[in-house]
Amino acid sequence: MLRETLMATVFFRRSAKRGIVNVFREKGFGTAVGSLFGVILLAQIIVLLAVGVQGGVVLLRERTDLRLQIRATATDAQIQDLYQNLGQLPYIEDTVYITREQAFARQKKKDPTLIEFLVKFGIENPFPDTMGVRLRRLEDYPAFLQFLKQPVFAAVVDPTFLTTTTDQQQQVEQLTHVVSSVRIVLFFIVGLAVIVLLFVVIELIRRRALSKRQELFVQQLVGAGRMEILFPFFVEMTCMLLVALAASLLLEGALILLLPHFLPVLASDGIFSTWSSTTGFVLLQLAPWIIVTELVLALALSIVGTLIAFRGQMSHSLLSTSYPQ
Repeated sequence: MLRETLMATVFFRRSAKRGIVNVFREKGFGTAVGSLFGVILLAQIIVLLAVGVQGGVVLLRERTDLRLQIRATATDAQIQDLYQNLGQLPYIEDTVYITREQAFARQKKKDPTLIEFLVKFGIENPFPDTMGVRLRRLEDYPAFLQFLKQPVFAAVVDPTFLTTTTDQQQQVEQLTHVVSSVRIVLFFIVGLAVIVLLFVVIELIRRRALSKRQELFVQQLVGAGRMEILFPFFVEMTCMLLVALAASLLLEGALILLLPHFLPVLASDGIFSTWSSTTGFVLLQLAPWIIVTELVLALALSIVGTLIAFRGQMSHSLLSTSYPQ
């Protein structure tokens, strides 16, 4: 048992060393890695777009802001009771009460021209008292709606809010469904890119095998086994895939860091800053899993590509050669 283990260790060590040496010895290393790099980079960009779509889904579902309009006839006690009850609900992240005076002051800073118009024509403060509510998830809206429909709160919240917000919630649900469908399409395209990458791997292995057909023919003559012949090609392709993968990850990381400089809307003060930060948070969570998946795929593509490239060829065109009589 120990002897077999030592023999297997020596075999894998020699085969791996031969494969690594062949990677840099063979001509066309840069071209081969470049072709792999192009397909991998394209797939990673599509994955990044899918992560961005996921960030949009998270933003839609986890940051649902609602604005309750308070009736003018509601008393302070009724408003305070509603505020306290909202603060005790587990699916509400934050609640803030904004008086009509505060709303007027905020609007004055935001749009002083409008306030000047109101003052000029003697129009009284048109802004009602409101209560801002942020739900933890979009799925919590039906429960929140049932809470507001209680008779005790009918004299506090304007009922027109319920109809308007329900319409908005349905629109958000439809948008979420569309975004989720786009995400599925993007992952389907990634799957197609993986298939294309497999064909590239098979073609590269076939070409490298043809360039060494005399050497492989001699190995068959001296009794080399199938694994002894195939394993160096698996090591070669794994090395090239890892080099291409590392280069594409570095380039993609640089693009992510530089993108806000070229697209100011994604910067911290841009109009899409919230989506950008949410997508960045999702990417940080998924990055380890994405990298591990890509490493596993690289190994799987190397194994499958090597087996397919040599399928039925161990005694035919890839390993055959002729010598003068």
